[in-house]
Amino acid sequence: MNIEAQERAALIQAVTAEVLKRLAHVPADEPSVQKRRIVVMSEETMPALELGLNLNAMDELCYYEESMRDCDLLVIPQLCLQLLSNLAQGISAGSRERFVLTMLLKGKQVVALEEGLMYRKYKSTAPVLLYKLYDGWVDKLSSYGVRFVREADLEQIVLAHGQVIEVQDVQKVEGMQAAKQAVHPLQAGASPTEAARMQAEQRLLPEVISCKVITEAEVKKCRLQNRNEIVIGQNSIITPLAQDYLRMQQMQVHRR
Repeated sequence: MNIEAQERAALIQAVTAEVLKRLAHVPADEPSVQKRRIVVMSEETMPALELGLNLNAMDELCYYEESMRDCDLLVIPQLCLQLLSNLAQGISAGSRERFVLTMLLKGKQVVALEEGLMYRKYKSTAPVLLYKLYDGWVDKLSSYGVRFVREADLEQIVLAHGQVIEVQDVQKVEGMQAAKQAVHPLQAGASPTEAARMQAEQRLLPEVISCKVITEAEVKKCRLQNRNEIVIGQNSIITPLAQDYLRMQQMQVHRR
């Protein structure tokens, strides 16, 4: 091997060693926590709406612009006659319709305020059949996945949006657990067969995942245990990859 080849080999070895050294200092399993992007379909700022949303540090609130291509949660404060009709018929007549329809196609959550349904202010004067037509458009949008809520309930929707599947009533779950754990089946006079069945159900209750950040690896471990639901802390954060996995596996999420 000549001198030039030796120098080249030495250089390659030095570069390789340095790259490996730097990779060793990079935390491999550190989760990447991203902010939720909440877009309000309005050209003007709405301070009262922002106050009602009660956003936290993990939320990024934006007002709609034509350049936008994605979001995590879309809030439509007002649905005029044209926008309501176009969306219900799947007509992408403009940038607003295109954005809303695209978010629905992507499976993103879209929420519209009932107070913003403009046709309803004409209820006392509108022809019955015409009014029913617009009621039908609202029903269609609901079937497409748009959720109609009152502004007073919007905060709860935003808080629950951090979960992939809508959370069931936590108090109901805790009540069921308390009822099962209060008295041992045999002490309650149950038959051995019934006692075994109840104890098996008790063992199947999901344990609380106490991690501050719920990663994809964590939910995969639960899935490998044939679990179709998980229980996490009230302040736990689910990473985007974990959310995608939960969605694909149709796993339920409970917060406690």
